[in-house]
Amino acid sequence: MIATITTFRPPLSQPGFRLFDGPLCDVADVSSGQIGVVGMPSDWTHSSRLGTRFGPEALRKATTVLQSMRPQGVSIDHDTRCRTVPARDWLVDCGDAEITAQDVEVTTQAIAEMTEGLTVAGAIPLALGGDHYNSFPACLGYSRGLAKRAPNARFGYIQIDGHLDFSDRLGAWGSHNHATNARRISELPNMDVSNMVWVGIAGWVDGGDLALIEKQGGRIFSASDVHKMGAAEVMRQALAHAMEGCDELYLSIDIDAMDAGYLPGTGSIVHSGITPRQYYDLLDGLAEAPLGGLDIVEVSPPLDPSERTEFLAAEMLFRILRRFRTRPVTEQ
Repeated sequence: MIATITTFRPPLSQPGFRLFDGPLCDVADVSSGQIGVVGMPSDWTHSSRLGTRFGPEALRKATTVLQSMRPQGVSIDHDTRCRTVPARDWLVDCGDAEITAQDVEVTTQAIAEMTEGLTVAGAIPLALGGDHYNSFPACLGYSRGLAKRAPNARFGYIQIDGHLDFSDRLGAWGSHNHATNARRISELPNMDVSNMVWVGIAGWVDGGDLALIEKQGGRIFSASDVHKMGAAEVMRQALAHAMEGCDELYLSIDIDAMDAGYLPGTGSIVHSGITPRQYYDLLDGLAEAPLGGLDIVEVSPPLDPSERTEFLAAEMLFRILRRFRTRPVTEQ
């Protein structure tokens, strides 16, 4: 079966695990309404502590382990009182994009090609990083696909992150790295900074970047705002701002918004970040959002031998995908 899947390029691009233990599928065979998983095992666009290239496989393994602890059909979500359903009903794993080491442009287009194909088909691309730069090619493909599927549509953007990632350049790494992804996304034709929202900022911010975001109408909620206002209220305001005049939402989940005391396995740690409970509540606030695409990035397994980082990140995916993976008990 695997030999017929053209988006897998053995042996490097074939996952040993599948996200949520879902079925393997070629991008060309994904159906409308499904979630299509794309791995982005690339981290050379990070400026310091590497290791996120191992993130996609770690996330696949962690979700598979957690899925095995939730017997299908009899496991009940304690918050919604709904039962869990097998991933085969709502998610397929399309493998990893072909990564060309040290060639940012080729890798960018390889990732974008996969997420574009999924979006054109009416599926929801879920991209697994990798460092946060990879969010740009994932969103680039989504943007292109949305333009083909709905030429007049626009999308809003929410980034949960400890950092803005809105620099235009970063030293020797130039204009395409983990500190510039949001700036590159802001330049896409069916997006505007006024529909961009950052949630959970706790690290340092560049004064010029901050001023530009505010001048162009973007919105920023710090980790302190989450502590003071509550996660539910922050996300209510964030979603309303991002979706003003927009049709769909692209969500970028950078795990480093969480305090490093809970989640050490990431390259750019922050202290005084948000808690796991607050992160889950933020994601719960998007339960009914019109998700068009999303990514989760900066999981770096080598930096956390305890593996708790990847399991926390897996739980984040369980939260944001809750509406897809659960059904009312009375519904077959």
